[in-house]
Amino acid sequence: MPYFMTTSYRNIPDIDEDKYWDDSWGDIVDDFIHPLKFGLEIDVRFFPRSGFLEQKTAMIPNLFSIQFWYCSDVIRDAVERLEPGRHYFHTYVLRNAPNGEEIAQLYIINIVDPVDAVDVERSENLRIYTDSTGKEKMSVSPAYLSKDKREIALHGELVKDRHLWIGPGVYGPGNAFVSDELHDIIKQNDTSPSPLRFYRTK
Repeated sequence: MPYFMTTSYRNIPDIDEDKYWDDSWGDIVDDFIHPLKFGLEIDVRFFPRSGFLEQKTAMIPNLFSIQFWYCSDVIRDAVERLEPGRHYFHTYVLRNAPNGEEIAQLYIINIVDPVDAVDVERSENLRIYTDSTGKEKMSVSPAYLSKDKREIALHGELVKDRHLWIGPGVYGPGNAFVSDELHDIIKQNDTSPSPLRFYRTK
């Protein structure tokens, strides 16, 4: 069965993505971050095209997330081979200083076409809460999961042809699901220490 994937923020590059926007943070959340969480296609004007490292790092991972998922050519090519044309990749140039040397060309992934595949009845340790409208909702969070147990259950028939997806309850651009095949490709091209955490589903 697939994997729930998230980022360990201790092992990601410190990128200046928040400095990109001139608009207020509240508007950015409404216009960009919230739609991104729910798998909606985002206007390309909202994506930064370049940025710089705020602190030196030994290696740029092939896949990691801050407010959204960044990936290298290797991961983009793998996703495009497995799911051609399903998601959107926006070029992002990473520099070593505000006007410094280019050190990596990355892509920001706009993961679209969400799938509500979590089987709540068979899952364990999901966070259930009530939103501001009084509606009960569920979310998947690594803080509630064990590395040694399969606690998230999926409706497998809904994702049998999927390799990268998000869905209701999987809140945060740093959370996603990946197929076994994509998981293996990511692990083969992972950096050390890895910024990624994987939780096997059932």
